[in-house]
Amino acid sequence: MGRFINAKIHVETAIKHKKIFMIQGCYPVIRCLLRRRGWVEKKMVHHQGIILPPSQNDPDSSTLGDSNATDNGEQNKELQAPQVLNFDDFLELDDLNEIHDLMSRMVRNETPYLIWTTRRNVLDCRFLSKDQMINHYARAGSFTTKVGLCLNLRNLPWFDEADADYFFPRCYRLGAEDDKKAFIGKETPCHVPEPLRFLDWEQQASPLILIYLNRFPPCP
Repeated sequence: MGRFINAKIHVETAIKHKKIFMIQGCYPVIRCLLRRRGWVEKKMVHHQGIILPPSQNDPDSSTLGDSNATDNGEQNKELQAPQVLNFDDFLELDDLNEIHDLMSRMVRNETPYLIWTTRRNVLDCRFLSKDQMINHYARAGSFTTKVGLCLNLRNLPWFDEADADYFFPRCYRLGAEDDKKAFIGKETPCHVPEPLRFLDWEQQASPLILIYLNRFPPCP
């Protein structure tokens, strides 16, 4: 019973500071570090085709005072006096998974403020509130893809008096015809190793391949 009260206090603190998180997949390091910082996990419900909008509190049930939140054998275990404790020690209990499962039940109707997923299409970002965070960003290809970074370097002279080839190796988008010809040296005097000249680009080169020529001078 004492551990239930301590878990309840811990959950109340997490709710107050908006430290409820949700993780899809097995990320033990992330999960452990968040828990040590006072976050409480809300278990992700695995239903096919589910969309996870911000949930609303259920008025018919108390999040923290649910009578069936403890297991049947909880009262038979050794009691602890409810007192101010070090939550680092509290989370180091032998039945660690049981305690976290208990706290997850307590926050099952709360809104997760940090959502960590393996894929962005797991949920619809349009349903997220301004207080919620997700580890994916929409329309961020200019900074998260190789082609986007390559184009940003090409456009640098429009924003600053700098030459990207001076501080970053010349890069080519092999899916673009002009860049492909420039790389294999058909229209420029660049030196390219012979094996690359006879490569079947149509069959063996991905449109998103980015080549960094660290050993060869940039094309004029």
